Amino acid sequence: IRSKLNILNVKIVEQQSEEAEDFLRQQHHLHSDELGTLQKQIRAALNVQTEKKAKADREELLASGTVKKRGKKDVTKVAEDITNTLQRNTELLAAMVRQQEETVKNLATSSAEVDEVDGEYRTLSSVLVSSHRLVTKIGQRAMTDTILTYLCFFLFLCTVAYVIQKRIFY
Repeated sequence: IRSKLNILNVKIVEQQSEEAEDFLRQQHHLHSDELGTLQKQIRAALNVQTEKKAKADREELLASGTVKKRGKKDVTKVAEDITNTLQRNTELLAAMVRQQEETVKNLATSSAEVDEVDGEYRTLSSVLVSSHRLVTKIGQRAMTDTILTYLCFFLFLCTVAYVIQKRIFY
């Protein structure tokens, strides 16, 4: 999970768009919080189990000092209790593993979406650059056409003035 978070950090730095960067930061924060929560839960579960085991060992040592010989029923009861505790621990750890797998799947899905958005952004960036160049060229050509139109109109007026001058004054 940490390696995926590091990859996500790299993607955040590479982003040129504020929206994409904010989205990635939100995803990173969400998954970091989930990772922290999972680590706390695992530590808490381990601490509880360690305390239970220490307490059971203490009680067993104290009980063995007062009772010299345990019966088969007592040994069977202790073995059942230990087995039940181990089964609960196994189920708890399995639930945590499933939750972590789900988190990893979510992180992988988010990473794939981020990669897809990044690819689209790069494609659109190149299209925007090309479009900008075309619009600039069209603007230059429109300006040239306008200048030529006014120049031709001026030449036409000069020609009309010349023809009128020749007809009226000669």
